[in-house]
This record gives sequence, C-alpha cells and structure tokens, in this order.
Amino acid sequence: MTTPLSRRRFLQASIVSAIGGANTGKAETGSGKKILVVGAGLAGLNAASIMTRWGFDVEVIEARNRVGGRLWTLDHVPGNPEGGGNVIGADYGRTLFTAQSLGVPLRTPPATLPSDYLIGGQRILRPNWPSAVANPLPESWRGVTPERLLGKLNQNNPLLETRRWHDPSLMADDKPADKGLKALGFPEAAIQLISANNSYGNRLEDTSLMALYRVLGEFGRLSGPALALKEVTTGNMRLPEAMANQLKRPVSLGDPVLRVTQSASGVSALLASGRSVEADLAILALPIPALKRIELSLPEAQADVLQHIAYHKVVQLHCIVEAPYWREYGESGSWWTDGPLGRLFMRPIPGDHRHNLTVWINGNDCDRLNTMNEPDCEAAITTALWKLVPAAREVTTVAALVRWQPDIYAGGSWAIWAPGQANKAHELARAPAGRLFFAGEHTAEAYRGIEGAMESGERVALEALRFLS
Repeated sequence: MTTPLSRRRFLQASIVSAIGGANTGKAETGSGKKILVVGAGLAGLNAASIMTRWGFDVEVIEARNRVGGRLWTLDHVPGNPEGGGNVIGADYGRTLFTAQSLGVPLRTPPATLPSDYLIGGQRILRPNWPSAVANPLPESWRGVTPERLLGKLNQNNPLLETRRWHDPSLMADDKPADKGLKALGFPEAAIQLISANNSYGNRLEDTSLMALYRVLGEFGRLSGPALALKEVTTGNMRLPEAMANQLKRPVSLGDPVLRVTQSASGVSALLASGRSVEADLAILALPIPALKRIELSLPEAQADVLQHIAYHKVVQLHCIVEAPYWREYGESGSWWTDGPLGRLFMRPIPGDHRHNLTVWINGNDCDRLNTMNEPDCEAAITTALWKLVPAAREVTTVAALVRWQPDIYAGGSWAIWAPGQANKAHELARAPAGRLFFAGEHTAEAYRGIEGAMESGERVALEALRFLS
C-alpha cells in the first residue's frame, strides 16, 4: 500500500521536478498565494518562472523599460554587441537548459581577433612579445602574455576542487591581491600588468585574492577547445525576453519600487506610480546599489554589510569598423594596453565585411570618464583611440557608449569583494529577512555572471517555497 506524502514532503519532491522543468501541470503548491518579484534580470525571472510553474500568482516589477537587467544587447548597433553579460560558459547548465527549453538558439561566438600590446607607450606586436625590449617581465616569465598572467594562479589554486570560495578556513588566508600575488612569487612587473586590466576589483590592492582564485578556479574547471563558450545567436537579451514571455502575468515595466514593508501576514510594495502591490512575500532580485534605493527594514548587520559591498566600474565604447585597417601594418586587430584605453576587442560581424570594436575600460580608470557627459566621454576615448590606431579613424564609426556605474539600477557591472569580506558578507547579503528574500549574482554560491544569476534565482525560489509550505 502506498503511504500518502505529507504536504511538506510533496513540496520537496515537487521542487526537484519544477526546477528541472518537468511538465506535470499545475500543482497544489501555490494555494492561492501571491509572490512579488522585484527585478526582471535573469535572477528574478528564473525565480518567477519556477514559482509560476507551481501555481503561485507571481508579479514581476521592473524599474527599467526593458527586461534583462545587466544583460543588454545593443540591438541598434550592427552585429548586436553585448553591453552587459556576454559569456555563456560550457558548464552553465541552468542557462543552457533554459535556452534549449524556450527555443532560444545559441551559437559559438565569432572569435575575437588576437591582441597586440601597448606597454609603457611602446607598441609590441604579438609574435614579438617574448623578445621585445619593452616587455617588462623577467626572463622566466617573458613568454607569458599579459592577458594570461593571472592564469598562473591555477598552479596553486585551493578552489580548483571546491566552489566554497568564502569558506572561513580559506578566508583566513585571504589578503589583498597585490600582496597575495607577491607572496606567491609573481614578479612586480607581472603584478603591475595584472593591475592595469583587473576585471575583478577597481584597484588590485582592494581586491580579494580569494575572489581571484574563485574566478580562475571556474575557468580551470571548464574543458574543451576555447572553453566551448556560447552566446545567443541574435543577442543574449533574447533569453530574458523569452523567460518573461512565458510568465502568466506580463512584467510590469518602468515603475520602480520605492518602499517594501512587511507584516506578520504579507508584504506591501509602493511603486513610483503610486500603485501598491500586496503579496505573501517579496523576492528582491537586484544589484545591491539598486536594492539600496528601496526603503526597507533590515536587520542592522545585514543593512551594514549591504552598504560596504562595492561594484566593478566598466566603461565601454562600441564602434563599427568598415575595413580591416590593421592588416596593412601587420597588426593582429585587438589591443591590450596598460594605459587609459584598457583593452580593445575586435570581432568580425557574421555574414558581414565589418567588425565590432569594443573599447573596454576597467576599474578606477573609469572615474574621470564617469564625471563627463556622453559627448565629452566619447571624445576622450576616441582621442586616445586615434592616437593608438590612427588608421582606424577614417573607417570607424562610434555606435554606443555604455557606462554601468552611473546607471542607478545597476551601480556597476558586478559585485566585487574586498579582502576577507566574503567570509561573512556573502551569507548576510543573501539571508532572508522575514518575508523578504534576496537574489542576484552577488548571492550565488558556485557561479558568477549569467549562471550565478540563474543559480541565485533557483536558490531563492527554494527558500520561498519552503517558507510558504
């Protein structure tokens, strides 16, 4: 005889099928309860999708006039370059499964052209790097190109075997990345080059060494040629758009949440339009700078942690290049610099003779640019660009400027961790507070970026489901 499942056991069994996407129809889990999701990026949409499949009434509120959050395909630019998240890794299982389930086509990205180097104002063509006089590295390191220097961390990476990057026992050895690299035997010239284009902290001395181990550990766990990266064929924003379209309620766009209050029985959100939304709980799937714009009542320790998690600064200038000017000069097409331009990525547009050129500037080098208006910012970047590649001027058109830090609904491109910070901060940043639940890539345990957002949406849905059971 079959023993009936308790409601809690039924819920736990249901969660596994729900996340896996099993089409078993509407379950009893919802029981007429309503869920408010604030933020229509991947984290919020994944949480909303899971909870919708299990019968909850889910309403998603988004401050912007589009879904996607920090996924932002520049559809008005030929080649549809990405202003936000641009990498779908080979091990991004949730992302790959969701794209397949929703019929969102993927492709292998067109290969970015190799880089030459501008170091200390001196040009070095890629084949000449090991022997170039301007190569500042000591003899035993001279064969390592600047973009591969950080990869040497994987020779002694404690996170190749575990994803628990904020484990207290590991964090006990965390230190500022510049000091940590020096202690590991990295020469000063290598540390300076890594600092010039550090994507994981605004200054190397403010960057967690363990956070760098986390990044390199994730890369190290991938396999296959070129890491088998993928992208959405017509732009990565097609994925959150497809996720939003399969929800039962349309996403409410362009109406920021100003305040969320809670009682013993539910939550109430006040929107900029004056509308109020009542629900049984709220999932806040937002970057921390956007979260801090909402009036909330949080435990003191949690509120304090949220005040001190920083976000990475990124400025991008996207251009269209009509002709391959670099070939005449024997150059590779892309550039890696230790100056204010950061990196220049040249990528062919499929089915077109043109190329997308992205100037990508990281960290505190963005500060001056972020104080400028858009025309002055573009002019500052292009002045430096024409100085580096004067032949590009006649065949290059500026198409879009992207600055993530001044965006009030982002505040930067992704969360960054100060030395030792993640030991306690990570747990507090994602801890439920009564009927308030938190998601976003900064709360993810195992992954970063696109998959981190998807992971966090899954995790917060589980927390909400358990709370309501």
